[in-house]
Amino acid sequence: MSEKGVVTIEEIQARQEEISRQLQAMSTEFTRLAAESIADQARFKLIEQQGERHEAEIRELKDSTRLMQIQFEQVMSKIDTLEMKLFNWLQQSQQDSAKERTTSQKQWMQFLQFVLGGTIVAIVTYVFTRGG
Repeated sequence: MSEKGVVTIEEIQARQEEISRQLQAMSTEFTRLAAESIADQARFKLIEQQGERHEAEIRELKDSTRLMQIQFEQVMSKIDTLEMKLFNWLQQSQQDSAKERTTSQKQWMQFLQFVLGGTIVAIVTYVFTRGG
């Protein structure tokens, strides 16, 4: 500035050029910031979409887990039923086997009585026929 407070045209033009350069630098910075903002918005939308997709997948996993739990309970129920049937079958088989052994033992005892009775009758007959 000049001494009298009057600004010369050269000074105004120099200030105008300096302000233009600063505006140009700021314009470049604003353009960069706008591009970053657009990129950040796109990333944010992508993150929101991924979050929604993850929530949907979590719901599907929960549903499939519930279904698997129901199926597991059904399978365990069927296994319990099968186990009970096998236990009853084994118990019945053991009872039948005990009955068969008892019946078999009775038959052997009857056979043994028959053989012993026949032997005694044969001996007595032999003794009496020999003149005893």
